[in-house]
Amino acid sequence: MKNIKYLLLSMFLGLTFSSCETLDLEPKGILDDAALLGTEEGIKMYVAGLYDYLPIEDFNYSPTSGYRWGNYWEAQKQYMGAMCGEVVGWQGGLDGASGFSYWPYDRIRRVNTLIEKLPSVKSKYTEATYNSVIGEAHFLRAYFYFGLAKRYGGMPLVDVVQDPFAPADELNVFRATESEMYRFIQNDLKFAMDNMATTAEKGRATKYVAAALMSRAMLYAGRIAKYGGYTTSSPDVAAQKGYVGIPASEASYFFNEAVSAAKFVEAGDFELVGENLAHSAKEQNFVDMFLKETKEDVYVKYFSTTAPGGAQLNHSWDGSTTPSGRFSSWPGSEIYPTLETVELYQQMPVENEDGTPRRFENREDMWQGFEPRLLATVYFHGMPLRGNTFDIRRGFYRSYNGTMEDAAFGVTTAPINAASNRIIATNSTQQHEGVAISGRDGAWNGGTENNTTTGFFVRKYVDYNMSAAQAGGYGSQTAFKVFRFAEMLLNHAEAAYELGNKQEAYDLIARVRNRAGAAVWAPKAAPGEVYMINNQVVDENLQYIRDERFRELLLEQQRWWDIRTWRVADKYLNQFRPLALLPYLVLDENKYIFIKEYNITNKQYTFNVRNFYDQVPTGQISRNQNLVQNPIY
Repeated sequence: MKNIKYLLLSMFLGLTFSSCETLDLEPKGILDDAALLGTEEGIKMYVAGLYDYLPIEDFNYSPTSGYRWGNYWEAQKQYMGAMCGEVVGWQGGLDGASGFSYWPYDRIRRVNTLIEKLPSVKSKYTEATYNSVIGEAHFLRAYFYFGLAKRYGGMPLVDVVQDPFAPADELNVFRATESEMYRFIQNDLKFAMDNMATTAEKGRATKYVAAALMSRAMLYAGRIAKYGGYTTSSPDVAAQKGYVGIPASEASYFFNEAVSAAKFVEAGDFELVGENLAHSAKEQNFVDMFLKETKEDVYVKYFSTTAPGGAQLNHSWDGSTTPSGRFSSWPGSEIYPTLETVELYQQMPVENEDGTPRRFENREDMWQGFEPRLLATVYFHGMPLRGNTFDIRRGFYRSYNGTMEDAAFGVTTAPINAASNRIIATNSTQQHEGVAISGRDGAWNGGTENNTTTGFFVRKYVDYNMSAAQAGGYGSQTAFKVFRFAEMLLNHAEAAYELGNKQEAYDLIARVRNRAGAAVWAPKAAPGEVYMINNQVVDENLQYIRDERFRELLLEQQRWWDIRTWRVADKYLNQFRPLALLPYLVLDENKYIFIKEYNITNKQYTFNVRNFYDQVPTGQISRNQNLVQNPIY
């Protein structure tokens, strides 16, 4: 029973071993389906591995290697946020854009087995327990199919346990259309919402979790239908058959379903934590809500540093987002927020009206009075952590008698950046007249690990309660917020606006911004066009609603999917060269200026339109001749 006890412990954490085969079981035949599924403990054992493999892009996720990969201590080096411009990563920009051949049909088979076998032991449960478990099974299946849908579009829908010895024409299932795929997910989640309980033990889902997934999935489907027409007009076979692309006529249907699901969650016992706090308390409130459980949590994925068996129940976020030595015992930080990200919240006050850089007596004066949510998300120079403060500097100018534009984003050919005037370091210890050039955490040429390449560090999810010694290796156990109440309000707002219910959307955005401590937004009565996608206008108010989603959900692994389903990734990431904002001391004035530059690693990348969908794994196509590859691959 010892190993069973450990499996149940990891189930309660929301993370589990891969299958029952890791247990020391009695001889084969003792735990048959009836015995395993005939008790609540047996059910926990069965669903444990299913929860563990849900397609949740958490702290340990890699867009090139997947959900459970061997080198998950390097997760931040392969961080998905680096592909969409949230951060500059240690590795390349679009390394994982084509995916990692996600193919969870072994897990789907296990769910189908549960759905088929459970009725045979129904008498062993109360009606409420049985309904909740069968609903949970449909939720799990929907989640696996959602992982497929957001990558590939329509894929084979298998809702029975296939006989491996059946004829090939039965086993080789054709792809469903993308619309059919999302409607299948919808039906499973509707069943789950109708049958699951409103509460569950730690780590397991409820009907509200099913509704949260419904809201997100239906919103994606609505976007694809409205803005994804480039695929349905393609001569490619996958597009012509509807495997990718959803008819525009279905957009309103899916947006309505997204609103209904969000309202279902809104009717539950959740809240926007700190919504009515004083402005002075909003920054710390936003910091703390990512470090503990709150009533904003619809569903979280738990981690633990003390789980048995060497299971992947911990992560390295605290070490790999902060510099080593004073802040962590990790080799160094790996990801850094971009200037584009920071200026989604507000313009940095670093330039005077005449175009000259604004002067500061102290670097920390620059960020005083910023939006609390921004300050809770990003570390600026001078902010404290673990008994130290961040020391960020790029270097020195002997003098600076020009405009911001004269710096030409840091290029060495600009006259003002000549080596005789601008002094920058090529290593972390280089000095000028006995003073470190770059600052202890500042940018230096060639530095990609441990020193910021953009002028900022990540703060969201960083546990300030840990010591530097604890923040390293697999020392982190902060839970990952899979679904938050704030996301439900944002889903609701976007879908409502798309349906023409604009005031409803504005009121929801106002709530999110009020909790953030942000300035009041005044929607435009006659919004202008920002751009057009698939002959559909994205106006200024809709763009603001989308940007609010970026601001609120930054570093929560959602932006990559957002810009793909909005069909704007190629627009946002066209020869994208992330910017930095770097402080310099002007020696002849003894004052600081902040210069907008290209990121120190000089990363630049362009999104290929084929990456709106992942490549269907070629190995699976070789096994099933009825599969069709996605366009442009």
